[in-house]
Amino acid sequence: MIHYGQYCPIAKALELLGERWTLLVVRELLMGSGRFNDLQRGVPLMAPSVLSERLKSLTEHGPLLL
Repeated sequence: MIHYGQYCPIAKALELLGERWTLLVVRELLMGSGRFNDLQRGVPLMAPSVLSERLKSLTEHGPLLL
């Protein structure tokens, strides 16, 4: 994960959303995918371990996105 070392909300959001595949996962969540298998179908080239890692990261930083 890239750290910009700034307290700007935009820089903080980019630290999370700028990671590879993360925006595609967010897209699938916004389109209604609610299960792991649904997310895998929506982003088929993404490894399951990476998907799991991205979901954990989004869960940890959830309030950042609100």
